[in-house]
Amino acid sequence: MGTDEHIPTGSSEPASGAWRKQLSWPLRLLILLALAAQTGRLLQVESRSGDLPFLSANDRSRWCTIEALAKRGSYEIDHLIFDDEAKQKRSNWYTIDLVRHRGADGKLHYYSSKPTLLPTMYAGIYWVLSQLTGLTLLDEPFPMGRAVLFVVNLLPLALFWSLCLRWFQQRSDDLWSILLLGGVAVWGTYLSTFAITLNNHLPAALAVAASLWCLDRIAIVQDTRTRWFVLCGLATSFAAANELPALSWVLAAGAILLLVSAKKTLLAYVPALLPVAIAFFGTNYLAHGVWSPAYAHRDVGAKLFDFEAERYGQLTVAEVSKAMESHSIYSSDSCILRPARRKNTIEFFDQENQTQYALRVPDDQGTTVSVHEWDDWYDYPGSYWAGEKPGVDAGEADRAKYIFHCLLGHHGILSLTPFWLLSLLGVFAVLNGASSQNPLKNFPLLIGGAIAATTLVVLAFYFTRGLEDRNYGGVSSGLRWTFWLIPLWLWLANASLQLHPGKAARRVIELLLLVSVFSACYPWQNPWTSPWLMQFLEYWGLPV
Repeated sequence: MGTDEHIPTGSSEPASGAWRKQLSWPLRLLILLALAAQTGRLLQVESRSGDLPFLSANDRSRWCTIEALAKRGSYEIDHLIFDDEAKQKRSNWYTIDLVRHRGADGKLHYYSSKPTLLPTMYAGIYWVLSQLTGLTLLDEPFPMGRAVLFVVNLLPLALFWSLCLRWFQQRSDDLWSILLLGGVAVWGTYLSTFAITLNNHLPAALAVAASLWCLDRIAIVQDTRTRWFVLCGLATSFAAANELPALSWVLAAGAILLLVSAKKTLLAYVPALLPVAIAFFGTNYLAHGVWSPAYAHRDVGAKLFDFEAERYGQLTVAEVSKAMESHSIYSSDSCILRPARRKNTIEFFDQENQTQYALRVPDDQGTTVSVHEWDDWYDYPGSYWAGEKPGVDAGEADRAKYIFHCLLGHHGILSLTPFWLLSLLGVFAVLNGASSQNPLKNFPLLIGGAIAATTLVVLAFYFTRGLEDRNYGGVSSGLRWTFWLIPLWLWLANASLQLHPGKAARRVIELLLLVSVFSACYPWQNPWTSPWLMQFLEYWGLPV
């Protein structure tokens, strides 16, 4: 098979040649075999207890919302996580990813801490499947849970593979490169790893892939039909609804589209952002009665007033109640004071009315106490987030160490998936391929630059977080917060392969692929485990 015809990076000319046409069936077979393997894997999904097809507190949190919403029309999940008769947790449904606040009935209820849009959509799919089969998650969790996962995870993932391989055929001018990229897309990323569990990273990545496809059609192929602008807007906004830092990609894609057609960007792309935004905030309001998502409620709320304590450090219920009444806030006789999880904060809880207030007490010898609305939804009796958290959840105090392990260490993007080294090289490949034409019209250069800039923004966002959030995404087999960038990194990897590496370089790249596939397949039974590299270091007693 000859490979003497070369197509420049970003060329709109489709790959041609008899061998390319013959390649279509082997690539489809690759997808079918991968889908069959992942389906077999999905059919073996079960919790450690063997009771449910849920693998972690993270996905149980979403499953709770799905069941409650589809069967009760409510986002409250108290009945799922607690056994009312036994007055104890239901261990198979209970999750640490919880928040608690007053519901519409004026009583305290538990809710999933996850954004509401995705589980609301999945609840609709579950409701349809339940109506067709007569099965429910409570009665028949394994067939129903696995059916939902197949529809919401595996089928969209197979479509992603198909789009990737089709694009590689169009944009790569070398059989080896096409097969290599196909192997990475299907087996070498953590998107396949997380296909057997509910998560927000997979749908976000698939949305980014769809937006990149549209961007490529518009900017590279110069197919500027309005449909692509609309679809790009819907896709980028859906990605941001699932991954907050993906707002950077919404802006980056919009900026490139403005250069192609300001009119269609403003009249098609921008309006297409609104439906997802409305659905995101609308479902959140239906669930929580406020517009801001649950993860935004992690501290005291608005300040109401100050009062002078009689004695520092010895507040009494009567003293606080009296101060409240002076500001027309009346409480019952069943109020208590208890320490809050935030430093120098005390909760004033009216057990009868189920109202809460936060008291900020001074950390010196002062006596002024500030009274705030209660807005720490993560602070409730038994909350996992109120005590000392174990392992990675405790957060990494050394920021430099944290950055190292995120990039090159036990959770490293490049150490676990070294194939992404080609994506780094792809940035230079795009720059190398830049012509002397107006840079604002060199769209391969602009897309490559947008991907690089988006990646840096996302990394900076997570690297600059406080101690509580420097936890590598919790117990996870990879740095899951960056998974949605995978389609963008594949685009850059393809650009680097247009440099036509020699024989020795190809052997090295194949080795990078093998390590990447190993990392993605190692957590075959449960992706909610520590990365294999971290497990290796711990086994040998090496510092992590």
